[in-house]
Amino acid sequence: MATGSSLLQQYHDIISGPVISSSCISGECVSKLLETSWVKILVIRYQVAPEINTIEIEVSLPHCIIEPSCPSIKNEQEEAREFIDTNIEHLNYLLRLQKIGFSLGILSSEGIWSAVLKIKGDPGLELFNTLLPPI
Repeated sequence: MATGSSLLQQYHDIISGPVISSSCISGECVSKLLETSWVKILVIRYQVAPEINTIEIEVSLPHCIIEPSCPSIKNEQEEAREFIDTNIEHLNYLLRLQKIGFSLGILSSEGIWSAVLKIKGDPGLELFNTLLPPI
């Protein structure tokens, strides 16, 4: 399981390397910091401004199909409720990120909610503790 300090260490490993053009698209180099079934945390570096980085969080629904039925099946209803509760937890996670300075975005056609923050310098451990997504 990831911790704030492990994410911070990975972030430092990513930004300490060179911004190599062969791994970049349109001047942006994207590295994955963390991925779960619900959340992807990316670090974006820029060839034209290597001292500035962006942390982007993408939240999307994992694959799930629970058909409603009449009469309802208790197990399926519990599973559906748990899935919805987890979705709400992840949306609240995005709102917490907005409170600490992230900008929110929605790509509805792709079913992705996102949050981004530009960083210059060392962001510190507190930010990475906040980045930890719900379990």
